[in-house]
Amino acid sequence: MHAFDPFAALVAVGWPPAQPWPALAAAQRVARVAAQHRAGYVLHDGRESFKAQPAPGFLRRSLTPEQRPVVGDFVILADDSPPHIVEILPRRSLLSRAAAGERYARQPIAANVDTVCVLMGLDGDFNPARIQRYLALIEGSGAQALILLSKADVHPGHAAQLAALRAALPADASALAINAKDATLGDQLASWLQPGATLALVGSSGAGKSTLTNTLLGHAAQATAAVRAHDSRGRHTTTHRALLPLPGGACLIDTPGMRELKLTGDEDLAQYADIEALAGQCRFSDCAHGNEPGCAVRDALDSGELNPARWRSYLKLSSEREQQEAALEAQLRRHADPRPSRVLGRRQRER
Repeated sequence: MHAFDPFAALVAVGWPPAQPWPALAAAQRVARVAAQHRAGYVLHDGRESFKAQPAPGFLRRSLTPEQRPVVGDFVILADDSPPHIVEILPRRSLLSRAAAGERYARQPIAANVDTVCVLMGLDGDFNPARIQRYLALIEGSGAQALILLSKADVHPGHAAQLAALRAALPADASALAINAKDATLGDQLASWLQPGATLALVGSSGAGKSTLTNTLLGHAAQATAAVRAHDSRGRHTTTHRALLPLPGGACLIDTPGMRELKLTGDEDLAQYADIEALAGQCRFSDCAHGNEPGCAVRDALDSGELNPARWRSYLKLSSEREQQEAALEAQLRRHADPRPSRVLGRRQRER
């Protein structure tokens, strides 16, 4: 009988095979956060899932949500009864959004994700502007984006939608049209489903996240429901974020449907680098891109080089980013946070 190898077991729940093993004290071990509930956490060590509690230090009210364990985190446990999370290991990525409401707060979605799969239906759910909003959130997370247009099996004209979407996306963004029930889906996504890889599924309710999850798992682990006929909206069948090991060695983090996607204020909007480059060519540095002479942006709009819908999307996202950036800085001043702000860092680089 072979001895249990904790390092090899954790690869099955997304530990990168090339990542060094942390130094552990006696009676400590490593596991991954698979779910978070009001009463505590569910962890997975690659062999089994079990419940754990956070150490008292994680309960301090002064901590921000991202300073606490989130789904996808690798953590060090003290083997008490019950086990206690005593440390969060360094994250290679963290996907977040701004929480709903007037008060500024970040809401972590998932940690240590390699690919964020944005699932969007080819029915009434199809909205390229929302995809660009997802991309803005993903680009600063440390993960790559993969756009999956679901329900291709019932929308035979999807090729034109996919082509139009690809034309509006950055050159390095991947987009596929899929049937979430197709048993060969694992083969189609094989390059993203390598052993040790973690994918997070995001999208509206009814887009097919639970169906896709069940297909990749090979059995019905997540509940599914039909969408409303008049607007293609679905009900929340996934009620919390959950990390699920897949048969091929990758992991999937399924998330509840998101109806509000607020920027955090820390986005670079790299997908609009072409527009910002155009703005840099305007005759006046403070050009408002209206009726000023020598406006490269207006020229590009008039010539058809710049898509008006893409320009409107950029204006909307950049305005929201500035508002959220100001809210973040105000919060940091109120709390006199000594940690360096990535927002301030970006402004200093721009100077």
